[in-house]
Amino acid sequence: MVAGKDRISLNDRVARYEALRERARGSNVNDLTLLATDYLNHVNEIVMLLELVPDAPECLEDCRAWQPLSYEDHFRNSGIADKELAIDAYPWSPPQYKKPFDRLVKEMNRLVAISVDRLGELVEKGDEEQLRFVATRASQNLQDLIGKASAVIHGDRNVIDQAQIDELMRL
Repeated sequence: MVAGKDRISLNDRVARYEALRERARGSNVNDLTLLATDYLNHVNEIVMLLELVPDAPECLEDCRAWQPLSYEDHFRNSGIADKELAIDAYPWSPPQYKKPFDRLVKEMNRLVAISVDRLGELVEKGDEEQLRFVATRASQNLQDLIGKASAVIHGDRNVIDQAQIDELMRL
């Protein structure tokens, strides 16, 4: 949350939101939600690594090295032209978009942690069949969540409920 955001008037909040929307037009930041799909590239990295594990178990170490990044940290480390706008706009994203987006990011990070732990157990056991199943399932479930997060970024508020998230988390 932006320091002082709660203490400014509704008119000032609306003016700030509208100013950010204007800055976002024609940029990588959605001018309705004030969120950017570029953040999802960070999660796509781990999806690709998870997919490699069954054929190259040594990639598990790369999976273990991957760390979730906050939205702001991702953009601070990003080379995209609109990174400052993405950082500035994020706290002002309307709650009907920001809350489901943040929930999806939290669930993606949780799914990665669970999957990497499970894959480690299976590599250690040498269970190649189950390793391939879990890696494929984790990748598919993450891609599902990425798709839902992308939909939120583009303005869809009704993309997933908690029961659907719970179902995806079952490996």
